[in-house]
Amino acid sequence: MTLLVSAAATYGLRVVLIALVPAHRLPAVLRRGLAHLAPAALAALVVTALVGHRGATALVVPGPMHLALGVAAVVAWRFRNPALPVLAAVAVMIVVEVLS
Repeated sequence: MTLLVSAAATYGLRVVLIALVPAHRLPAVLRRGLAHLAPAALAALVVTALVGHRGATALVVPGPMHLALGVAAVVAWRFRNPALPVLAAVAVMIVVEVLS
């Protein structure tokens, strides 16, 4: 029941924000902020995956995930393609898993 109520609330919020309040009617401050929403969400997902259950020390202690993120950052900077960094990070993690 909780899941259904949460799904209905989320769907209702999306409908209201997308259908009833179009982006061109938002204040300029909010429209400028929308450009940063997707990178912020992606960064939150990456940090959550990196930290996991190990806590904040996982950010400081180097590991295979740091190597994969570093390779992904270089690939993203060099090629400016959203799919290539993901593929590069997955390839690094596969190689690390096979070698270990």
